[in-house]
Amino acid sequence: MANLKDLSVFKTAFGEVPGDTAKLATSASNETLSASSLKYESKVPQLEYMCLMMENMVLTKKLKGIIYAGFQKHSRAKAIYDRYLAMAEYSEIYLFGEKDTTLPSHPNIHLIDLPKGSELMREWFLVIDAPSFKSMMVAYDLDGFGTHAVEEDRNFKGMKSSSPKTVKSVSEMLDSVI
Repeated sequence: MANLKDLSVFKTAFGEVPGDTAKLATSASNETLSASSLKYESKVPQLEYMCLMMENMVLTKKLKGIIYAGFQKHSRAKAIYDRYLAMAEYSEIYLFGEKDTTLPSHPNIHLIDLPKGSELMREWFLVIDAPSFKSMMVAYDLDGFGTHAVEEDRNFKGMKSSSPKTVKSVSEMLDSVI
């Protein structure tokens, strides 16, 4: 079993995407954000949109699979938790984060509390591993919480991939700690 404290989706997956790192502006196109493979530097709104597109695939296609989501802190999931409750009707969900709040329970949503100092506390990730759809994104928080007056201004470096090999590798790594 892997050590949850030392686990890093970013370190495992970032090098799997070839090419240069694109700096995504706030006006990044839908085409860019929906690319199947991308390395990027970004702020919160672009990450939210990438995740929304992936989550909508689960909801519209009623995908049965496993979803791993890292929110850094459980409280960061509150604003979109209704969407996760809806996805849990089809998929098994493992939500990673610092336990800083209580979220409503659901038999298909499993909260994974991160230990203090965990690598994953600086990472935002979404991994969808379903038979008919495989996609993931991960972003490393370059700034951390509390460094900007507006949290949406935080800077991230990350990658997005639909490679079955990369999704499988990350899924197996996360599965080893739950």
